Amino acid sequence: MELSYSLHLGNDKNKSIKARQEAKNTQSGTTSKNNNAIQNVKQLGKVNHHNLRQYDNNQELIKTIKGSNDIVKDVKELYLDLFDEVRLEYNNKQTRDDRKINNYFNKIANDTKHDLACEIVIELGNMEYWDEKSLEYKYQMTQVFEQQLEDIQEIVPDFYIANATIHFDEHSPYMHIVGVPVKENCKTGLSRQFGKTSIFTKESLVVIQDKMRERCINKFNIVYGLDSKLKEKEKGKNRDITSYERKLFNERVKGLKQEISNLQDEVSDLEDNKESINKQITKLNKDKDDINDEIDKKKKLNNKIIIKSKNQLLDENKKLKEENEHLKSINYQTENRYNDLKERTDYLIYHLNKIIKKLPEFIQNLIDRLFNYNNINLNFFKQQYDPEVIRKREKSFKKFNLFNKKEIEKVTKHINDEMDEYAEEFYETTKSKDDELER
Repeated sequence: MELSYSLHLGNDKNKSIKARQEAKNTQSGTTSKNNNAIQNVKQLGKVNHHNLRQYDNNQELIKTIKGSNDIVKDVKELYLDLFDEVRLEYNNKQTRDDRKINNYFNKIANDTKHDLACEIVIELGNMEYWDEKSLEYKYQMTQVFEQQLEDIQEIVPDFYIANATIHFDEHSPYMHIVGVPVKENCKTGLSRQFGKTSIFTKESLVVIQDKMRERCINKFNIVYGLDSKLKEKEKGKNRDITSYERKLFNERVKGLKQEISNLQDEVSDLEDNKESINKQITKLNKDKDDINDEIDKKKKLNNKIIIKSKNQLLDENKKLKEENEHLKSINYQTENRYNDLKERTDYLIYHLNKIIKKLPEFIQNLIDRLFNYNNINLNFFKQQYDPEVIRKREKSFKKFNLFNKKEIEKVTKHINDEMDEYAEEFYETTKSKDDELER
């Protein structure tokens, strides 16, 4: 049986969305991959929350083998043990109070250039190995992890451990180690300082993992009475692929295969739909052509109707113009005839008035007597030729068609008849009076 081994140092690269998504399919909803760099107190609190699982009812699956149930407190106490003496020495050398350090833990927690602590995760075995193992069988890994804790303190003496907790709630048992790497003999600042970049380099991690791998499998075989070997380490990596990661990969592959199958079904359906749509498009194009032909016919018919209507309107307009010109001509002739007659009438009236005024008085009396016959008053006759009366009469006459030949002849005959009757009557009356005078 070959087992995989992983020793992973938390860093900023593990803060990716992918790393956090991988922490969702376990009994507790977390995973060992969720071990990012610890840069401040807030992140240290998250580590405490994750590692100790105090929110979880299955506390028997969480075992702390170093430190307490408060990782933040453990790290603070470790800082006090590691740096308080050198802090005092540093402060004694300062002449300015603003340069003195009151609390090195708080100073590093507020310093964005440095991490506050480090986390190492150790895991042995994969899902195939641990999946069907009993919890009692898994608990025996406590001895292996306790030995690993001693081994890393020996291999990396400048890495001081504040807390170590084992998780049995996932596919494989694994251990979280939270500690503080220390750099000695610093030239500036404190003589002893937080030194992650100095202790854990790319080269040192390779050496550390190689040593820890061998010690881990040896202790495992002793505890379990086996003769297991380690899988070959992947080149360029400081850890093997875990069983959980492999499971996620297999599940992802399975999911992708299902997606491909679904897409193939969709493609097949789309092909069928494409053929149906093409038929519909062909029919629509035919219908379109038919409609266009019908529209062309309607347009031609409408044009003919429009042309015909236009010609008719032009003819009617021509006739109306001709009639209008004819009416204008008649109106012009009528006006001329009216003006001519009016001039003649005015002329006669004018001379009649002059003649009347020049008659001797006795003739005027005679005329008075003549027109007083049958109660005809001369003044009434004179009024008939008065200019103002004539003007008013002409105004009213304009309402009538004075130039209607038949009307004029009718009126003239009527006047002549009446004048003949008056003359005859006047003659008879005068003759009678003359006969009486002769007697």
